[in-house]
Amino acid sequence: MKNLYLLLVMGAVAWGCGDKDRFMVTSMPTTPILDSKLKGLIKDNSILNVRLDSTVGIRGFSDKNYFETADQFLNFSSGVVSFPKTRLTPLNYSRNFVVYASGTTASPVINYSLDYGKTWAAVAPKSMTPALNTTTYYSTELVYTAFIDSNNIMLAYQQKATTDADSRQYYKFNIATTAAQRVIYFDDAFQPLNMQFANNKTGWMLLYKPSAFSTYISKTTDTGRTWSEPVVIDNHVINGLQVGTKGNVAAIEDAGKVYISPDSGVTWKKPAVELKLTHAYMVNKAVVYGVTSEGFVKSTDTGVTWNTVSDNWYEYLNMKKIHFQDEQNGIMYGDQKLYITADGGVNWKVLLYPYPYMLE
Repeated sequence: MKNLYLLLVMGAVAWGCGDKDRFMVTSMPTTPILDSKLKGLIKDNSILNVRLDSTVGIRGFSDKNYFETADQFLNFSSGVVSFPKTRLTPLNYSRNFVVYASGTTASPVINYSLDYGKTWAAVAPKSMTPALNTTTYYSTELVYTAFIDSNNIMLAYQQKATTDADSRQYYKFNIATTAAQRVIYFDDAFQPLNMQFANNKTGWMLLYKPSAFSTYISKTTDTGRTWSEPVVIDNHVINGLQVGTKGNVAAIEDAGKVYISPDSGVTWKKPAVELKLTHAYMVNKAVVYGVTSEGFVKSTDTGVTWNTVSDNWYEYLNMKKIHFQDEQNGIMYGDQKLYITADGGVNWKVLLYPYPYMLE
C-alpha cells in the first residue's frame, strides 16, 4: 500500500533532499509533503485571494473557507465562508477590505468584509438619492463596487440606451445607514471596468470605449465628485488595476501586458515586447513581477523590459495571481496551489498543493 501511495504522488512538486526551499520536480518524495490537516483547505476548493502581510503572515480565502497562518501553515486557523455561484460584480480588494454585489441590479445585496475576508456582512441599499431612472434605457446594470473607506462603498452603474446616449451613474453607499447618494453621472460611451481608492478621497477608474477599442483611466481627488479627463492607456481591454502608495498605478490586462504609470496615471510605460502575463504585481515604481504559464518574470524599469527569474512549466502551470510584500518576499497561487518565495522568485516553497492523498 505504501508503494502504491508513493506512485500516486510521483511527479508532484516536491522538496529536494538538499535545498528544501527549491522545487525538485524530477525527485520522488518519500513522505507526504503537507500536513494532512491542510486537506480541508485543499479538497474541493479554489483559492480566490491570498496576501502576504509579512515574511510569514499569510491571510486568504477560497470559495469555501478563510485561512490564516503566521508560520507557513505549521499552525493555522480557518473558518467557513460561502460565496454565491453568480455575482453581479467581481470581487474587489483594497487594503484589508473585500466587496462584491450579489442579487439583481434592481435589488442588489452588498457583501463585504473588513478583515481580509475572514468575516462577512451583507446589506441591501434601502434608499437611492436620486432614484435610478431606467425608463429611457434598455439596460441598467450594477457593474462594479469599490471600497472608499471602512464605512463607504462606491457603486458604479452602467446604463445603455438605444441611441448613443449611454450613462454612467456613481453612488456613494454608506453601509451603516444603508443609504446611497449619487455623487456624479456621465452621459457618454465609456464603460466602467475597475475602480480602486488609495484613501477616502483619491481613487482611479478604468474605462473602456468600444468605438476606440481602447481602455482609459480617470482620477478623483474628492471622493468621486469630480474626475479627470480620461487618459488612454492602450487599445486593449484592460481589467486589472493596482494602486501604489506613492502615485504609481498598474493597469493589468487579462493574459496580456502590464502597464505602469509613475505619475498617477498621467503617462504610461508600456512593455517593449508582447507579453502574455497571467498576472502581475507592482512592488514599487520600478520593480514589477509577473507570472506566465511557463515562468516567473521581473521588470526593474517600470515594466518596459522583462527578464526571466525562474522557468519550469510544471511549477507555473495554472498559477493565477501573485502578491509581494517587498522585492524578496512573495506568494503565487491558483486553484488549489499556494507557493512562497523569500528570494524574489528564484526559489519557491510549496505551502498548499493538491497531492492525491489530500484529495481522497
